[in-house]
Amino acid sequence: MFREKAVESQRLDKKAAGVSVQNLLQNLRCTEGSHLTRAAMMCFHPDPERWVTGAYIKIGFFATEADILYQDEIHGPLLIQVERAMDLIFTKYMKALVSYEGINRQERFFFPPDAFRELLLNAVVHKDYTETTPIQIKIYSDRIWMWNPGNMPEEVKVKDLFKKHVSKPRNPNIANVFFKSGYVESWGRGYYNIELACEETDSKLPKPKAEFGGLTVECRASDQYKELASKWNIGGVNPPINPPINPPINKMQQVLLDLVKENNNYTYDDLASLTNKHRDTVRENLKKLQELGLIRRVGARKNGHWEIVEK
Repeated sequence: MFREKAVESQRLDKKAAGVSVQNLLQNLRCTEGSHLTRAAMMCFHPDPERWVTGAYIKIGFFATEADILYQDEIHGPLLIQVERAMDLIFTKYMKALVSYEGINRQERFFFPPDAFRELLLNAVVHKDYTETTPIQIKIYSDRIWMWNPGNMPEEVKVKDLFKKHVSKPRNPNIANVFFKSGYVESWGRGYYNIELACEETDSKLPKPKAEFGGLTVECRASDQYKELASKWNIGGVNPPINPPINPPINKMQQVLLDLVKENNNYTYDDLASLTNKHRDTVRENLKKLQELGLIRRVGARKNGHWEIVEK
C-alpha cells in the first residue's frame, strides 16, 4: 500500500519506490544500523501494540455523556489505522443527510470528512506514544470530540494553529512516512487545509484546546446540518416537515444499494471487492440498509439473494 500511495502522490518515483524493502526502510530513516526503528514497527508492523501500548484509536457513540451506545477499537499499523477509522466513522457512526437542489442529490455530514481526516492524521502523527492511552474519539448526534495524548510543543500555541506556524512533529520519522505516502504536508498546513474544507462546505471550524495532558478538538454541526436534521427529526427535535420518502443513507450505503439493484446475487466478498472496502464495512452498511427496510436477505446465506423493498 505504501509504495502505491507514495508513487500516486509523487512523493517517490517508481524507481525509488521499487527498491528492496530493506533499502526502502533505510531511505525512510526507519533503520538504525541493522535494526528497525520504532517508527518502522509502528507504521508497518501488523501489531505495533506488542511494543507500544496504546498505539490504537478508540471510538464510541454517545447518546449522552454517561450513555454510550456502541464502541470500536482500530488496531494495526498506523498507516492503515487512519483509513480504517475514517471508513468506520463515516459509515457506521455518522450519517449523511440527503437534500435536493432541483434534481441534484446532495449529501451532508455535520462535519466534512476531508477536514476530519486532517485532524485524525495530526493526532496519529503527533501523539505521545510514551503514553499508554489511545487516541479517543467520542461521537454524538451533532458533534465529535477527539483527544490526543501529548502536550503541544512550546513553539506552537493552540491559539495559533489556524495561523501560519512552524511544523514540529513529535514523531519526525513517523511524520516522514506519512509525508512520503502523501497523507500529510511537511509545512504545518494541516489546519489550513481544515479551514479550506470547512469553508467549502459552510461548516464550523473545529475548536482545539490544550487540556487533560493532550490536545482536544471539538467539531460541531453546522446550522445548515441542524436545519436539515430538524426536517428528519434527528436528535429529538420537532417532527419533520414534509419529510422525504426514503430515509437518509450515507454514500457507501447508496453505492451498495445501487450494486445489489444491479445484481442481487452479489456476496459480501463481491461487494467488498467492487467497493474496495473491508468486508466488515460492507456487512455493517448492508445491515443498516436492512434495518431501514430498504433491502432484505432472501434464502440461505450461501445460496440466497438480496431483494429490494419497494416503497
